[in-house]
Amino acid sequence: MNATTDNDPHDGAESVDWAALLPEGGERVPGLLAELAGSDTALSDLHDLVHFPAPGHVAAPRIVDFLVDTACAEGTPPTDRWRPLSLLLELVAGHPEDRLPEVRDLGQWRDEVAWATSTDVEKVREQYRAWAEEAPDEQHHLRMRNRLAVMEQPNGAALLQAELDTYEAVLARVPDLVTLLKGGVNRGGLDRAGEWVSYLLAFLTDDSERIASEITGASQVLLAKDLRPAPQAPTSLREVMSGGLDSGEPLPAELFALGLVADAADIDTTVALTHQMAGGNLYNSFAASVSLVLIHGEDTPREALRRIGRGGGTSMGYAGLFNESWPHCGGRSPQVLGFLALGRAGGRARRLRLDMLPGLIKEEADSRALVTGVGLEIVLGPRTKGHSAEEHARAEYDEETLKVLWAIAELPASAWEDEEFTATLDAWALPDTAEEFRALVGVEPEEEQEDEEVPPAPAPAPAPQAPAPGGLFGRLFGGGR
Repeated sequence: MNATTDNDPHDGAESVDWAALLPEGGERVPGLLAELAGSDTALSDLHDLVHFPAPGHVAAPRIVDFLVDTACAEGTPPTDRWRPLSLLLELVAGHPEDRLPEVRDLGQWRDEVAWATSTDVEKVREQYRAWAEEAPDEQHHLRMRNRLAVMEQPNGAALLQAELDTYEAVLARVPDLVTLLKGGVNRGGLDRAGEWVSYLLAFLTDDSERIASEITGASQVLLAKDLRPAPQAPTSLREVMSGGLDSGEPLPAELFALGLVADAADIDTTVALTHQMAGGNLYNSFAASVSLVLIHGEDTPREALRRIGRGGGTSMGYAGLFNESWPHCGGRSPQVLGFLALGRAGGRARRLRLDMLPGLIKEEADSRALVTGVGLEIVLGPRTKGHSAEEHARAEYDEETLKVLWAIAELPASAWEDEEFTATLDAWALPDTAEEFRALVGVEPEEEQEDEEVPPAPAPAPAPQAPAPGGLFGRLFGGGR
């Protein structure tokens, strides 16, 4: 397929034997692909059929080209391109906790899938269990646990193969995808394609050199602000209707993507991000600071860490600032993904991550077990260290450890009914009931407040908020502006 032609991007969909790939619902695929660009319902239905690790994910590699062609087709309204791009993002990064803080090695991934598809299934499951138990850190533990969950399905090996094939199919279309970084219709307005494609490209790290070059060229980030050409007014009715005016500034999502694809040896990009970090745009300053941490890891300039912490103390907070530049994918919020990714800086980002952690544990119920495990790893070491209840009973915890433990102790009763959360505590030999845990760390249960003694204080004026993502699926799949 060639997205640069005027051909119907769905040509050929009817000729694919979707029923063989998708016994339940395959006959619906051609119609859903035809409706996808303009229909939230079609997007949701197609996602439910083929997302990883749904049984229908075996059809995902065949769907990739249709999605890319739809996103890139001239006939697709610019304001509708986000739908195929959002589905591509879910297909590539449905388990983002597998991919952060360290990216996967494609060669090792291919070898692993080749082994899993050619080995007795029980032996594969047994090996994944062992790898999960022996994993040196939470990222590898989660990756192996996710792999085991897939292999416990009847077609588990085929799903692992399809996940790899889908990634490689999207990777092959990078030359087409990068065209969506350019032009006012892609860079301006709400649900802009330039933003969504940046989210997707960030996870295609095996073509990082090309992607970094295309982002820096399209965003003009390497040019000092006073050397950039003036923003261009809309030149067509389509640009006017879509609000497609390029501000001339890099998109926050582009700065996010550079954090995952730029080379630490690329001095020009580092200098450009430093200028963005020190600029007057709060969102770009924060996004650039985070990108510098991801690029330089334990060699990160201290100034980047300071600015991230300072951003967390603004009225927007970490949640608002990460929402502006990071995607929401795989059921993980932008702030959770940012928290995971900052682990790339190791000890340099320790205090910063511990500052973020109490709010995440309290507010991110869907990721509570994940964040709790990473937090415990930060202060107590990996789950494989051999922790014991006796060790905790006689321990004199330092201030940072207590900060994590107290954040856990203050969780509501509903948190302690989450089996994944309590299993995470068990992995560090910590009590898995609220009463025992609070007794261990010296936290008294909160008393219920009196109803009539004190009148409620007047509500404070609402803090300024970032513009909400466009539409229901903007909130579901990402697209924070």
